[in-house]
Amino acid sequence: MQDGCRFERECRVRDYYAAHLKQHRPSELLVARENSYAGSAVRADMRTIDRNNVTRLWEFKIRASYEALGQILVYVAMARRAEGNNQLIRGVIAGFEFQPEIVDTVERLNLGIELVTLSPVLALAGGVPTGPTLPAIPVIPHPPSTAPSSLDQQENRS
Repeated sequence: MQDGCRFERECRVRDYYAAHLKQHRPSELLVARENSYAGSAVRADMRTIDRNNVTRLWEFKIRASYEALGQILVYVAMARRAEGNNQLIRGVIAGFEFQPEIVDTVERLNLGIELVTLSPVLALAGGVPTGPTLPAIPVIPHPPSTAPSSLDQQENRS
């Protein structure tokens, strides 16, 4: 899959999730989509804040890999630099699938990153293919046979 297509799908999933945030995270409010910081071109997919004043920076992925982990670490570091270390800031990686090493790394290194498994229903919002995609096999019609079948020939012999 090309990056642009994947990125577009991730954005559509993010936008749908953000529009329905109350259903998924009732205690959080949407602050921004495409959250950025001065002096940097990189930006988190989404920023939320909860009732306890904890800010969350989100990265949405179809399948979260090493790239997602690196991205969220950078976003959290930039936010802490910009807002000071007194503000509680957490990273969130949201995806349909997670590379197993990512889950293990977040847990073993106690990174404080939330991993949110997205519901397969959200895949429809992003036009994300679900399940294996098999090539379509055309149905080739068989011409009507005029030759007698082997059963017909056996009946004629008896």
